[in-house]
Amino acid sequence: MELSYSELRMKEVVNLRNGAKMGKIIDMIIDSNGKNVLGVVVPGIKKIFKPSEDIFVPWCNISKIGSDVILVSLDETSLTSVTKSAEMNLEGVPQSGEDFL
Repeated sequence: MELSYSELRMKEVVNLRNGAKMGKIIDMIIDSNGKNVLGVVVPGIKKIFKPSEDIFVPWCNISKIGSDVILVSLDETSLTSVTKSAEMNLEGVPQSGEDFL
């Protein structure tokens, strides 16, 4: 099953750990070769006096992509903002696989 980015960004992302809706995908992170998806980006929690930090969801944390929802498994204490993930070495992040689609 193949999905385009425009199809993915129409789906709601839900965290299986706490049942919270995280919003819809706003970006996708691809490796420098352009062959593998490293993860997706969802909007962060909006704050009154601070800009929200978008959240990076590694591809290995995506449990299931359904017809209208994307289920992810993320521990709230280990959430990574996009600014922090840009500084991280993503070499060890598992690559995308067919079993998720």
